[in-house]
Amino acid sequence: MSDFDIIVFGATGFTGRLVAEYLAKRKPARWAIAGRNRDKLAALGIDAPIVVGDASDPAQCAALARQARVVCTTVGPYSQYGSALVAACAEAGTHYCDLTGEVHWMRQMIDAHHERAKATGARIVHACGFDSIPSDLGTWATQQEFTKQFGRPARKVTAFFGETSGSLSGGTAASGFAIADAMSDPAVRRMMRDPWALDPDPSAPHPALDERMVGWDPTLKMFFVPFFMADVNTRVVRRGHALAGAPWGDDFVYREVMSTPGNPRGAVMAATITAGLAGLAAAMKRPWLRERLRKRAPKPGEGPSQDTRERGHWKVRFVAEDGEDKLIYVVSDPAGDPGYASTAKMLGESALCLAYDRLDSAAGVLTASVAMDGALLARLREAGLVFEPLVR
Repeated sequence: MSDFDIIVFGATGFTGRLVAEYLAKRKPARWAIAGRNRDKLAALGIDAPIVVGDASDPAQCAALARQARVVCTTVGPYSQYGSALVAACAEAGTHYCDLTGEVHWMRQMIDAHHERAKATGARIVHACGFDSIPSDLGTWATQQEFTKQFGRPARKVTAFFGETSGSLSGGTAASGFAIADAMSDPAVRRMMRDPWALDPDPSAPHPALDERMVGWDPTLKMFFVPFFMADVNTRVVRRGHALAGAPWGDDFVYREVMSTPGNPRGAVMAATITAGLAGLAAAMKRPWLRERLRKRAPKPGEGPSQDTRERGHWKVRFVAEDGEDKLIYVVSDPAGDPGYASTAKMLGESALCLAYDRLDSAAGVLTASVAMDGALLARLREAGLVFEPLVR
């Protein structure tokens, strides 16, 4: 029997502390906080046992994994600090969840550990924060509702990321720079450009995608522009669908964009966002500009005040379509900014779900919707997130 149901690894970081504080309020039966420095962990003042471990030391990661039913980690960028811990959890049969948005690293973990995790019973679940639970679990919930209303799943789902208040974390920024650095490798560039990069078999036949990233949506009566996290989220959604056995059909298509209001102000916003994203993408390709941006970006361990976090919010509208039948489904958090407060809820509830809920999913390197589906949905609703069809 494991010493702990949950270990939060990286609890002295800004986001890690928020996750630990969130779990402290939820009062798991047996849990601990972990990191490299015992004194810093003790200074947090969190009433939980302390485990010391270094993410760069495989032996220490193995010892930590053997002590837990679930390891919940915020130590990123994961491509730099996460591989030993995933390997340890896959080997020990310990469930695992993180906040990564690093597609190239997720692909490496799938290739290296999926089969071993299946054999040991470990559920390895990446992207359990704003990357990519709203997209992944939101699409799953949308399809459940569409099937309930129309008797079949939708052939196409588009996620429109809309009204948002708050900031993305320093950890997310660091992950973005880690991806940009890795793109200097031609093999990584090819993989990152593959819409099916996280599928069990990326080379298998796939349906044609809806490539429209800028335009007007007649259902929502809103403009839409590219969403900067779509390259992560869409690949996670597609992996989840493939792992589940393609329940929405071999021709299912998922797309993700950002919406702006359907008025003149929204049109200006759409043009400004599109130009800004194009400029950012160009800058990230140039090492000297990327370094200047890195110096100005929020750093891991930095973050906004509690008041700012709690006043934040976000909303995603999913438009599901099949022929003439359409459904709008809303996923949102009206009381939590995406990068910190809401992410702490999502990761914390993922850890609790993996530790305590009866799950019938297979083991392996999974997505949240495949590993936890309705159990996690119920937990997130209880935590204050909204998952519901839009009644018009």
